[in-house]
Amino acid sequence: MTERSAVVNVPVVVTGVGPVSAIGCGRNDYWDSLLAGRHGFGPITLCDASESPSKVGSEVKGFDLEAYVEGGRAMARHTPRPVQLALAASVLALHDAELDLDACDPDRLGIHVGTSIGSLGDMMALRAQWRETGRVPPHTAFHAFNHSAACVLSSFFNIRGPIHTTTSGCNSGLDALGQSLRMIQAGAAEAMLVVGTDCELVPEILAALNASNSLTTRFNSEPGRASRPYDRDRDGNVIGEGAAALLLEAEPHARRRKARVYARVVGYSVASAGQNRQYSHDNPDIDVRPSVRALAAVMREAGWDPAHVDLVNANGSSSVIYDRVEALALKEALGEKFADVPVHSIKSMLGQHGAGSSALQAVTACLSIRRAAVPPTINHENLDPACGPLRVVTEAQHSGPQNVLVHSIGLGGFYYSAAAFSAPENLAGAPVSGVMRVQWSAKAHPRFKPTSEFQKPLEPWKPRQDRAT
Repeated sequence: MTERSAVVNVPVVVTGVGPVSAIGCGRNDYWDSLLAGRHGFGPITLCDASESPSKVGSEVKGFDLEAYVEGGRAMARHTPRPVQLALAASVLALHDAELDLDACDPDRLGIHVGTSIGSLGDMMALRAQWRETGRVPPHTAFHAFNHSAACVLSSFFNIRGPIHTTTSGCNSGLDALGQSLRMIQAGAAEAMLVVGTDCELVPEILAALNASNSLTTRFNSEPGRASRPYDRDRDGNVIGEGAAALLLEAEPHARRRKARVYARVVGYSVASAGQNRQYSHDNPDIDVRPSVRALAAVMREAGWDPAHVDLVNANGSSSVIYDRVEALALKEALGEKFADVPVHSIKSMLGQHGAGSSALQAVTACLSIRRAAVPPTINHENLDPACGPLRVVTEAQHSGPQNVLVHSIGLGGFYYSAAAFSAPENLAGAPVSGVMRVQWSAKAHPRFKPTSEFQKPLEPWKPRQDRAT
């Protein structure tokens, strides 16, 4: 067997974040809600849940694409909701990064979208229309495949570099980030727009997750208490929707344009369970080995031992089975430091909703480093003894983690993803706002937007066109 080739040592940083969630959109509203412990749960309204045993959902209330792009309401009429959420998240992340797209080399800027179910909800609705009328709208062919979100983003922003879509379940947002890290390290791009997006509030998905006993049913009358990571009384996940975007850049590239840096991405790993894994919805093998392999590999790439881990941003979905698996895996991976390392779960406020969940985990890790604080895990009242001496953060902590480990679990426990984020070496002196002064490419358009343009309240973006030469 040949040895695995070494990862190219090109530092990669996060310079922009764009959360679109049930508790807030944009970094400030989102972060304020997280720190305050405000949940985004309520009765499901985006699909018919009248026959569903689980009636609690996490929805982006009042979402209007018009707030993010010009002509958004017209666009929304023929655009699947996950694609709309992805476009809004991307606008927020690029605005947050103060990225002057006219100063970029569009061939060196790429896109990687993660999505669990893509536009399945729209396809199911169109199936009924087709059966009734024998017709479907002409745009159906484009939005029927999961790659359509990445194509919409590429077209709207005129981004012409590598373009990929990853569909690996709830891990997809984190996997898109990890694969983008590899693209930049390999020199295939200087920057990557990473997006995780999903709307799982689809009748057929709701039925499937109910059938597998994955969803909470105990707290239908008290939605705010429904998601209870590692708690003795948890009874399942809260379904939902959401998206998040991050701008990744090669660190020298970001430094040249004097960008604000949230964090360095210092490691990524994904591990699968292998041939001995058999799917069981209610009695799976409690096998922590693949999760431990993913955690060990990401710490090894980051150059960390357990003592270096300041915080774990955990999967913590309130799953009866997989919260336990995750806790046991962390115990083995962290060894003697396990009881000392704080662990928190944003899904206590946001639920579990596919690729958007893991992308929001990555955004939160970056904000925890940049804002020097750790959001609480709400509804965690009595630690499940089966989870061991897990140190769950239940009140906001105003201390600055330097190294954050993010962990995500795929459906059925077949695969586990992990990423490592670290504070930039000069974070204390890093600019609060970027300064757009440096041309990215000799062939780029010479005009630059002043920093003040990005500091104004967000105004809807227009589709970007090629400049005349």
